[in-house]
Amino acid sequence: MKRPTKYTVINNPLDDYDFSFRRCHAAEIGAYFFATVFLILISALFVCTEKDGWTVLSKNLHYPIGFFVPFFLMGLSMTYRIKRVKKIIENGKKTEGEVISYRRIRVNVRSGGISSKPNHTLLNIRFRDKGERECTISVGRKFPEKVLASPYCTVYILDDKVFVTGFILRKKGDPKISFELKE
Repeated sequence: MKRPTKYTVINNPLDDYDFSFRRCHAAEIGAYFFATVFLILISALFVCTEKDGWTVLSKNLHYPIGFFVPFFLMGLSMTYRIKRVKKIIENGKKTEGEVISYRRIRVNVRSGGISSKPNHTLLNIRFRDKGERECTISVGRKFPEKVLASPYCTVYILDDKVFVTGFILRKKGDPKISFELKE
């Protein structure tokens, strides 16, 4: 008998089917890089273009900081999520999982634009941990039929946290498989 999950599902930091630490670290470094570049460039713009640049910069410091802070926070967020996933993978119990169905939901990702069509995919995963369990993970915009070559995946369980990864991705020419779509 299937029992509802008591776990907290940790989604892929990149909100995708394909998880890799390399891609996560690239996003993390990119966020820190852009934070630093914006801080330096906007500060340099004030200093180099104004007659009394340092004074103008000190009065308008909120501009470079305003661009720096969001990117820096994105970098910190990615650092935290990577560490959390790494801890679950290194210390958690590994078990096999299977995609049993999926559903599409509407997520407003564009500011000002409201989509009436579902644009985000949630996968329902079945795995075994003291009985049969299920969880739901977010995997972004793509349909599983277009991305996955197999319904099987790997589930890591640590305490009350679950992380799902290890999907087998389709290559060009691979046959499509079908999944049950739940409304």
